[in-house]
Amino acid sequence: MDENIQKKLHDLFVHYSKHLPEKIHNIEMQWHAQLKHWDLTGFQNFHRDVHSLCGSAGTYGYIELSQTARQMEILLKEILAKGTLTENDKEKINNFFSQLKSVLTHEAPKKPLIFADETKQTDNKLVYLLEQDSHLARELGESLKQAGYHAHIIKNMSSLLNSIEKEHPIAIIIDTDFFKKPALEQFVAIQKQQKTPIHLFCIVPNNELIPRLTAIRAGCVAYFQKPLDVSYLVQELNINCSSSVNEAYRILILDDSKSLAEYYSLILKQADMITRTITNPLDLLKELESFQPDLLLMDVYMPECSGLELAALLRKDRRYTKIPIIFLSTEDDKNKKLTAISLGGDDFLTKPISPNDLVSAVRSRSNRASILNYYMTTDSLTGLLNHSSILNRLNIEVARAKQQESPLSFIMIDIDHFKLINDTYGHPFGDLVIKKLASLFMLSLRNRDIIGRYGGEEFALILPGADLQSSAKICNDLRLQFAQNYFTVNEQKVHVTISVGISAYKGNNDINSIVIQADQALYKAKENGRNQVVVFDDSLIVN
Repeated sequence: MDENIQKKLHDLFVHYSKHLPEKIHNIEMQWHAQLKHWDLTGFQNFHRDVHSLCGSAGTYGYIELSQTARQMEILLKEILAKGTLTENDKEKINNFFSQLKSVLTHEAPKKPLIFADETKQTDNKLVYLLEQDSHLARELGESLKQAGYHAHIIKNMSSLLNSIEKEHPIAIIIDTDFFKKPALEQFVAIQKQQKTPIHLFCIVPNNELIPRLTAIRAGCVAYFQKPLDVSYLVQELNINCSSSVNEAYRILILDDSKSLAEYYSLILKQADMITRTITNPLDLLKELESFQPDLLLMDVYMPECSGLELAALLRKDRRYTKIPIIFLSTEDDKNKKLTAISLGGDDFLTKPISPNDLVSAVRSRSNRASILNYYMTTDSLTGLLNHSSILNRLNIEVARAKQQESPLSFIMIDIDHFKLINDTYGHPFGDLVIKKLASLFMLSLRNRDIIGRYGGEEFALILPGADLQSSAKICNDLRLQFAQNYFTVNEQKVHVTISVGISAYKGNNDINSIVIQADQALYKAKENGRNQVVVFDDSLIVN
């Protein structure tokens, strides 16, 4: 638990409690101003501040005060709806202020809830595998090994349960045939005992409903039907278990209450998320552009414009149609919540919300969006970034290299004689070669390096921080390693080679020129006889 964050949270609570009487007094002064001169805009501001008090008081442990403010807010909304203020309304509002001040004198705030995170990412790569088909089990184990996992093949359910007690895996892959009673109940019970449930992937024997229901009842993340596409299963495992996919989520928080925005920020930081807070809704577009968040956490009632208006605005901008939006409000009207969802919201949380519920909602929405984005930006055969995505990342990395004044290399790689390979051995074999090369890249390169399938038999790599010399060495090692491997077709050993072209960001060349230069270097490598690495220099410029 981060002691610095805990101290900041404590300081926030102390500061809020200290200034709460002043906050209520200022709201009451607004009411007195309305009594002297009714003004619709002023009354709307008055209502919004009562709404803010309702949400913040509950968040900081003043539950009775929050409930009183909520009743007052409901009355103010009714007054705004009818557009007139009666003597009876005035009396009720005065009574509410008396209640607020009375509650303030005797209510001791509840001790703030502390977020306890039990789902932190680890470097655990252990996968338990239960499959009755020994050949399939070995194939799966080898593929998992190539993807960087430690596969442990287990023979039966009792051995699995014992293994879980001894060492916690990141995932279990199991044939549903193992889930005979009482094995299913035993497994579910074991899962419930875990601080964090183990990712479960099920293999179902056919297209019937019962095995799928068994997988769902066991709590599977995904299930796969035989005959099994092993590469697809490994790809799904990567999506759900890889720390490179589940990076720290970036959360943009918009709330006109600075105190609440900071509170939400600290809670989410405790859960290893990266946050940025803003209190002015007019700053939203600028912050979206600069921060590039994974999720927007937003209040509904704010000055200048509402959260609902902002959601509608964002959903009409193609850049932000995919970003999840979670609304936060004291609003409990079902119809208004449905309206918020229809305008583009993904969830609606009612203030006050517990730290665990806040983190759970933000994390689940971010994770779902991350998985959907993964499918939209990756190549289905290899799981690597697709053509447009690798170019988008190049744009981002060049901007970062420019800002940090650091080197960056861009590499284009082509499988030699790939058309001949397809014509000779068939397209399934060609796909196998592509997947094997993709696997080599993923296992050999750094986590910060970016890998994409540029198209067909072409790949693209972005190596941040790598100059031409180091990039050439890295690529030559990859070339030699791939050439030394062989594929077996009809008991025949087949060797496949690659050609490589490298260019670099030099501080003044744009993305288009970087790509063209890498392509020219690749062309030269193939022209020189293939199976080699060529680094771009001015002699390769084609007029």
